[in-house]
Amino acid sequence: MDYDYVVAQTLLLGIVALIGVVFTFSLPVPNHKTKASSGVFARLFLAACWLVEVFQTVRFSGYEDIGRMGFYVMSLSAAYMLMMTIVKRYGHSLNRQQIMLVLLHLVGVALCSLLLQAGYLSQWTANTVILLSVAFPVWQAIRRVKYYLATNSLGDKVLYAVLSTVFYTLLAILPIYLIFFDASIVHHHSLTFAILLVFMLVFMLSFAVSVLHSLVNRLHTQVHTDPLTGAKNRHFFYEIAPKLSAHALRNNEILSVVACDIDHFKAINDKHGHVVGDIALKRFCKIIKDELRAEDTLIRMGGEEFLVLSPHCDRNQATELAERLRKVISETEIEAKGVNLMLTASFGVIEMTHNSEFFSSVKEADQALYNAKAAGRNQVITV
Repeated sequence: MDYDYVVAQTLLLGIVALIGVVFTFSLPVPNHKTKASSGVFARLFLAACWLVEVFQTVRFSGYEDIGRMGFYVMSLSAAYMLMMTIVKRYGHSLNRQQIMLVLLHLVGVALCSLLLQAGYLSQWTANTVILLSVAFPVWQAIRRVKYYLATNSLGDKVLYAVLSTVFYTLLAILPIYLIFFDASIVHHHSLTFAILLVFMLVFMLSFAVSVLHSLVNRLHTQVHTDPLTGAKNRHFFYEIAPKLSAHALRNNEILSVVACDIDHFKAINDKHGHVVGDIALKRFCKIIKDELRAEDTLIRMGGEEFLVLSPHCDRNQATELAERLRKVISETEIEAKGVNLMLTASFGVIEMTHNSEFFSSVKEADQALYNAKAAGRNQVITV
C-alpha cells in the first residue's frame, strides 16, 4: 500500500511537471534571444523537480545509494535551473568560469553522497551540505530578481515575493524537520512531494505573471513610441503628457515646453528621397536626445515636428536648452546613404504657469515656433 501511495505521488508530480512544461510553451517568447531561452530553463527546472521525486521513489524501492545520489544531484540541478531561468529572464548568461563552478558544485554534492555511503559523513552533515547547496543558487536567483525591482514591474515583484516566501519558509522549516523528526522514508517522500508540488505551482504562476507583465509593458512602450526615431509619439502626447503636466503643476514644479521643427525638410525628401529623409530624422533625434537630461521627454508630433517636455526647467533654462540644441544641430553634419546634410531647426519655447492648460501651452509654443520660421528660421523664440 505504501509503495502504491509513493508511486502515485511520483506520477502525479510528473503530470504537474508535464502540464507546466506545456504551459511554458504557451507563454509569449521575448524578442531578445537570451531572454527567450529562459523558457527552456523553466522547463528543465520542472523536469529536474520531478526527477528529485523519482529518485526519492528509487530510495523507497530499496536502492538507497543510487536514489540518494540522484536525489542530491537533481535537487541541486533543479536549484540551478531555477537560477538560470531568472538569469536568462533578464538577458544575462554565465561565463565559462561560472559554468565550471556550477559543474564542480554538482560533482561535490555527488561526492558528498559517496562519502555518506562510505561512512565518512553523518546523515546530519550530508543533509546540511545539500540544504545549503540548494539554498545558494535559489538565493542568487532571488537577489537577481530584487536587483531589477527598480523597473517597477508588477511581474518581477510577484516573482520576488513568491521566491522569497518559499525560500525562507523552507530554510526555516526543513532544518527543524531534519533535526527533530526521525520520520520514515514514506514521510520523507511525502514531504518532498508536498514541497516540490508547491514550489512548481507557485513558480509556474509567478514566472507566467512576470513574462506576461513584461509583454504588457513592451506593448505599452511600443504604443507610445515612434518606431522610426525612438521618440515618444502622438499617442503619448494625448494620453500621458497631459498627466505629466498636471502632476508637475499640482506639485508646484516648473515645466517648460519646447516646440521644434526641422527647416526645409520637405526639400530633403524631394531631392534625396524618403530613405535619406528617414535616416536624417533618426540622426536628428539622436543629436537632440544626447543633449537632453534623463527627465526630459522628446515627442515626435509628426513628420519633422517635435516637442520637448522639460520638467524643473524655467523659461530661461528652457531657452538656453533650445539655443544649445539649435547650435549643435546647425554644426553637425549628417551622413545618409552617401549624402552629407547640414540641418537647421527652429524653436518655440514657453514656461507653463500654475493656471496653464497643457494643450493651450503647446499651441502657444507652436505659435512661437511659426514666428521663428517666419523670422528667417534657425532661431529660438520664447513666449
